[in-house]
This record gives sequence, structure tokens and C-alpha cells, in this order.
Amino acid sequence: MVELDAESLLARRGLLQQAVLASAVPSRRVLPETEQPVREVGQVLFAGLLGTGEVAGRYRAAAAVAAERGEGMRVVLRIDSPALAGLPWEAMFDQATGAYVCRRDQLVRHVPVASVPAPLRVRPPLRILGVVSSPRGLPALDVEKEQGELARALARLVGQGLAELHWAPTATWADLQDLLLDGDWHVLHFIGHGDFDPGRDEGVLALTREDGRADLVAAHRLVDLLRQARPMPRLVVLNSCSGATAGATDLFSGTAAALVRGGVSAVTAMQYEISDLAAVAFARGFYGAIARGRGVDDALSSGRVAILGLSDRTLEWVTPVLYLRGYDTRLFILPAPTEDTNREGTGSTRGYQLGDSLASRAGARAQQPWRAPVPVPVPPSHPVRTLTGHTGKLRQVAFSPDGRLLVTASEDGTARVWDPATGEHLRTLTGHTGTVSQVAFSPDGRLLATTGGFDDKTVRLWDPATGEHPRTLTGHTDRVLGVAFSPDGRRLATASQDGTARVWDPATGEHLRTLTGHIGMAMEVAFSPDGRLLATAGDGSARVWDPATGEHLRTLTGHTSFVWGVAFSPDGRLLATHSGDGTARVWDPATGEHLRTLTGHIGNVFGMAFSPDGRLLVTASEDGTARVWDPATGEHLRTLTGHTNWVATVAFSPDGRLLATASYDQTARVWDPATGEHPRTLTGHTNSVVAVAFSPDGRLLATASYDQTARLWD
Repeated sequence: MVELDAESLLARRGLLQQAVLASAVPSRRVLPETEQPVREVGQVLFAGLLGTGEVAGRYRAAAAVAAERGEGMRVVLRIDSPALAGLPWEAMFDQATGAYVCRRDQLVRHVPVASVPAPLRVRPPLRILGVVSSPRGLPALDVEKEQGELARALARLVGQGLAELHWAPTATWADLQDLLLDGDWHVLHFIGHGDFDPGRDEGVLALTREDGRADLVAAHRLVDLLRQARPMPRLVVLNSCSGATAGATDLFSGTAAALVRGGVSAVTAMQYEISDLAAVAFARGFYGAIARGRGVDDALSSGRVAILGLSDRTLEWVTPVLYLRGYDTRLFILPAPTEDTNREGTGSTRGYQLGDSLASRAGARAQQPWRAPVPVPVPPSHPVRTLTGHTGKLRQVAFSPDGRLLVTASEDGTARVWDPATGEHLRTLTGHTGTVSQVAFSPDGRLLATTGGFDDKTVRLWDPATGEHPRTLTGHTDRVLGVAFSPDGRRLATASQDGTARVWDPATGEHLRTLTGHIGMAMEVAFSPDGRLLATAGDGSARVWDPATGEHLRTLTGHTSFVWGVAFSPDGRLLATHSGDGTARVWDPATGEHLRTLTGHIGNVFGMAFSPDGRLLVTASEDGTARVWDPATGEHLRTLTGHTNWVATVAFSPDGRLLATASYDQTARVWDPATGEHPRTLTGHTNSVVAVAFSPDGRLLATASYDQTARLWD
């Protein structure tokens, strides 16, 4: 095992960028002073990834075989850690051969996805949509100059009929949507301003509003815009700052990676600022290879070679980064004779693929001549199946009462219905105009309720067996945050950011009553097991109501921060609340008496669950732990440690013998709540795991993740 000090290397990004830009200045040094920090970092990166131990041997062996056969080699980085993704792997320097890896081999950053479109058959010319965005309030771009430089880079290809460059009249959302709807675009080339917004933890591009000011478009919104084209552009080139920059906690928060995961086959982005001369040279070499049917990895190398043609001292060849969806680098199929030169489907790099899982530092391996995706090493626990298809982060997952259906809710505005026994996608429930944040089945399983998120103020009811949408419940004036059916299924309760809860007749959609009193937002609703009480959580308090009449019975106060949720014990004699003040509290719902406070967590308590027999209560916290309590006495029984980030939620198996936790550390864990033993860690998700649910028979566990997938585990 090799340890890399990622923080130290990331701290040198600014110095490296200065060195790369400064390298455009001529120098007579044998090793230019500007190259020194780049080579030093490159040696550290090479040693940590390819130059030590068993991996080094395999890398050398693969390189030797490729050289003997006169073929290229592809190095594929499968990066599981956001911190490691931020390192300039393109600078890796092999001291033994005196060469930078990406100048000798093809270097690709792989984005794991479940499905990859086949190469697109294209009859030349290759249609490129150019977008220049220079909004008021940001450093001005010389639009004519930018257009002229790209046109100059593509002039030879255009003259040969291999490419066709069209310019968007403006960079407004409306104009781009019209263009994408009207034409077939193979490539989108963006020139403008980009950034990484740490507040959103997401990359943004600056389009232009109608008033000329900046429209900062997050990567996930840009994916929606690109989907207006049929087919979606296979390739996006980002000539903007920070296109390859990602956050410290989310591997896919950067613009380039988010676009690829959203559906673009390949994205070329710049990890540093790039000079005008280098940008023009890169475009000429890159598009020249693409238009001749080469693989996109081969095209990236061609772009690097074009930059090298500017000066024997330049380091700007390290700036371009390639993110690839899946493994096939051939994006387009062009007519012969170009097609004949790339029969293998991967451009000139036909021979060998070297992949690496940086989280484990042990994924590099030499392959036989590449024909199919490299098998992924089996993690400590592997899913029975992975459910893919959503294009936004998942927020919730739920089994039907009979266990025959599974529903997932996503930020892409849809819910999806699956057969958990086979993993088959049965139907997609569309209609919400924003995030679907919550789902709930009626007790008989004949109805499904879904709630809209930030941009939607409705609840929708569905027949999950057919996908029919019998009614929409309207009336809330802000997003709906919580939903629950009564135990007999005759009422539905909702909680909203508008500060109210509402009670409905789900059979007819009739609004029965509005429950007012919370100041701010109502976060969650829960019916008592006999259906005679309804509890709501919100502004530092919980409230208890008579759902039949709407009468407010009592207010439960004492928390010193927001109350995130409420839960009744299985016998209905206790009510638990959890809060941002780091505590959970236990109450007598019949009287409102505060019975005990559960203290020990440091930070928000995000979730909790009673065991099926009511003898245990488990809480989940941002301190990375779950805690097990005796709710009858308030005794802290044990702390479940091991997660390395927030624990978002917890769930008991139907028999109470197992407990599952979901964490922002990208894993779920299974525990024995009676002993605190931890038999399994469920790994494989590539982003935060935010929801877990056991099937009614306890044989399956479902997890939902921000990586846009759900997984089923046995």
C-alpha cells in the first residue's frame, strides 16, 4: 500500500498553475525552472500510483508488451476519492524512462455508469456548436477573437468537409435550447467563464441572461439543457476555468464529471487556465483527430502534441483533462476509409488498458488487447443488483407492503418503480416539476404518494401497479417535505415548508383540514399506530393533533434547535423527536410529558428508528455515529462507530435482528443492534448514501445514493 498526502499536493495546485502558464515564456535552461515543481509533483504521483510494488511490475509488463507489438497503452483512472480526483494526474512523471505518462500513453479519467450509448454514426461533416458567453459583470471576453481563433483551428477540417462550425447567436438559455431542439449537434464547444461554487458543492458555467448579466448554471442544469438535443451531443469541450475542478466531498460535483455522469459520453476540460495560443493549438489537434474517426483519448493526445508544437518548453499540455463515460473511447463512426483505420473501436490505442481504483491503491492491472470493460474488483459486499436510469441524485427508497415493488425518488423530478426480485425497471412516474423528495405507500399498497421538492408544491398519488396518476393534491404554498398514510389508509398527511401540515382523503384527493401553528417550516408527519394521533416536527418543537378533527392537542417544547423528525413507538405509548441540537427526546404523546433526553451526539441528529418490538431506539448523527438507546429508561446502550462521515438515516429489519445505517461516506453498514457488532459494510456507491430500507421479508436491503443509483443487497 502506498500513501499519498493529497492535501499537501492539492495545496500546490496554485504553484503548478503558475508554472504551467509561465512555461509559455522562452527559457534557455536545460530543465526550465518553471518545470521543476511540475516534475516534482509528477514523480510523487507516479510513485504513488504506478511506481511501487505489484502495480509497478504490472505496469512495466504491460508497457513492454505494448511496445513489442508497436501498440499504444491506455491508463484509465478509476478514482473513488474526491480529494484524489483533484490531483493533477496528467503530470505523472516516470523517472525511469524520463517521460511524462500522458505524453507517452493515453490517460483517461473514467466515470462509472451503468449504461453507455453506442458510437454515433455520423456522415461528415461533424457538426460543432460553438458557444461564447461573455456576460456583463465578469471579465470581458473578446468574442470576435475567441470565435476567430476556434474558426482558425478548425479551418482545415472545414475546408475538407470534415467539420462544420456553427455559432450560437447568444449564450442565453432560451437561444441554446432552441438551437439544441432544432439541429443535430455532435459536439458542443463552450468558451467562457466557469467556476466551482463551494456553497453548492458543484461546478457552474456562466451563461448570459436576457439582461446581459451572468446566469450561473450548475452542471446538473446544463445536463437537462443538453438533453433537449436528439441525440444528446456526444462530446463537450469546456474552454473555461475550473471545468475539471471538483469539491472535497463529492466526486461528481465538478462540471466535467457531472456532465459525463449525466449522459455526455466524453468531456474535455481544463484543470488550469490555458493561454490563447495553447487553446487554439489544442482545438486544432483535438478536432483533427475526432473528425478523422480517432478515439477521444487519441484525440486528446493529438491535442497535447499540437500544444507541444508551440515550444519545446511549454507545459500547457498538462492542462487538458479527459472524463469518459464507460470505457469505449470511440464516440463517432465515420464512413470508410477513416473507419478502416480504427477497426478495433478505440482509435490508435488498441492494445492495453490499465485501470486503477485510487481508493484502494490496488486496482492497476495489465489487460489483454482491449475488447470489453475491465472487470471491477468485488468489494467486501456486493449488491444483488444495481438500479440505474435516474439522472439526478436519489433522495428516498421504499418497498411496497407486500415487497413486490420498490420505488426510488430522485432530484431528476421522477420516481421509478422496480421489480426488486429481478431489478427490472417497470415504469417511470413523471409530472413533478422539481425534486421528488419523499415517497410513501398506502398500507394496502394500492396507492403511492410522492412529494415535490424545491420547485414543486404538490403531492401526487399513483397506482404503482400501472403507473396511472389519479390525482394531484394542491394547496401548499411551498415545497412539501413530509408525507404519511394513516394505518387504515383512509387519510394522508403532508408537511410543508409553508409551515403547515394538511390532511387529505387519498381516495378522492379532498383536502380535509389544514394544521397551523408551526413557525417556519413543518418537516415531518407521523401517525400513531392506532391512527388517532398525528405528530408534526418543525420549528424547535413537535406538535400533536387529532387528525380526525384537526384539533391541536399539545406542543412539545424543549429542543434548542430545529426538530427534524418524529416517530411513534410500535405500541404508540412513546413519541420520539430528534433535533439539530444534538439530542433526541422521548415524550408521552397522550399527555405531552417530557420523559427523557438522550444526549451524547455531537452535532445534528438526522434520523432515528424504533425497533419493531419497541425496546430499542437508534439515532443517527452528523458526528458519524449511530447510538442505541433503551427508550423506556433513556439508557445509552452502545455507540456504533466506523462511518467516516455523517450518518444520514437508520432502519431496522422487520424482525429487529439487524440494523442498517446510511452514510455520506458512500457506504451503508449492517449491524447487530443487540450487541453492536458490525458484520458487513456495503460498498460500491460513488456518492453519499442517503436512504436505506429493508424488504418486508427482511431478505433484501435497498440503498439510495446521490450517485443516481439504488442498490439491492442480500
